[in-house]
This record gives sequence, C-alpha cells and structure tokens, in this order.
Amino acid sequence: MKKIAIVSRKGGVGKSTLTMNLAVVAGQAIIIDTDPQASCADWGDRRDYEPPEVQTVPAGRVQVSLKRCQTDWLFVDTQPSAEASLIEIAQIADLCVVVLRPGQLELDALGATLAAIRAAQAKAVFCINQAHPQANLSDLVVGLEQHYPVGPLIRSRADFPASVAEGRAVTEWNPEGKAAAEIQTYWSWLQENLN
Repeated sequence: MKKIAIVSRKGGVGKSTLTMNLAVVAGQAIIIDTDPQASCADWGDRRDYEPPEVQTVPAGRVQVSLKRCQTDWLFVDTQPSAEASLIEIAQIADLCVVVLRPGQLELDALGATLAAIRAAQAKAVFCINQAHPQANLSDLVVGLEQHYPVGPLIRSRADFPASVAEGRAVTEWNPEGKAAAEIQTYWSWLQENLN
C-alpha cells in the first residue's frame, strides 16, 4: 500500500478537492479524512457508498487506522495548522504532496508547512493548485524547486466545485474537460515521483 499525505498548514488551498480527485483516478484507494471540517467525508456521503471509501479519523489515530486498511493507495487529507499531527502523518507517508495556491498569503504560510515536512524527514513534492488559467507561474516554480519537485499545474476550473457538489471527481463529471486532463497528468507525474 502506498501512502500519500496531502498537506498544507494553510487552509483553503484545495487539499480536500485534490485528495478526492487523486483517489478516484488512483483506482483501488481509501481516503482518511483527518480534517475536522470533514469535506472528504461529506463528499463520500454524496457518492452513496461508491468507491473510494472515506474514513473520518482523528489526526492522532492515523497510524492505528492504517492497520485496518486493505488497499493499493491510501490518501490522507490533513487538517491545516496542526504541526504535531502533520509531522506524525508525514513520517508514515511514502510521499507528502504540499498543496500551494499561488497567492501571497499562501506563500507567507509555506514556511511552516516546509518546517513540518523537514522535521518529519519526509519525501515531498509540490502541487500548485487553483492557479489562474492564464497565469505564468514559471518564477514561482523555479523558486519552489529549490525545496522539492513541482508537479504539473492544476488550474482553477469550474468543473472542480461542480463535480464536488455531485459527489463526483472531475474525471467522472467531465472526462474530456481540462480539469480532468490536469488531474490525470498530475497523477501520472506523482506516480513517477513515488519511485
């Protein structure tokens, strides 16, 4: 079982939406939702028991919960601003995906996330999420690559909130759309970086 933690100490960067979409394209997957807002769990309820399974687990109980998980892929949606639990989850993950929305407030908060990843001595990559469709972010990518690899950008697309509202992933909602293509591309890149 490969364990992927979706992390950021900053809220509102799209961790839950990314988690849902990656779990669907991964196929045989389970989501552990540690965020008290339980966005992944609410989304899972709208799926009427269709995979992936979503488990709501307090952040401090993730390691115990892993013993009961039988799957190829495990995605952990983490809560913002809880350094101790983030370090613990990062330590058990095969890879941490640091989610960053390209804005100044998100960049200001990035140092705390990177400090937690370093404290855990975890392997990490970046996901630039919710980028404006026409934004040129090459300077941001170059700066981030000084820390960890940066995956293909995921742009702000209407398909993301529309699909979540229906309990779907973008690859299910609009398989031929740009959002679905970006998720598929990021997922392929992510698998390469797990090796």
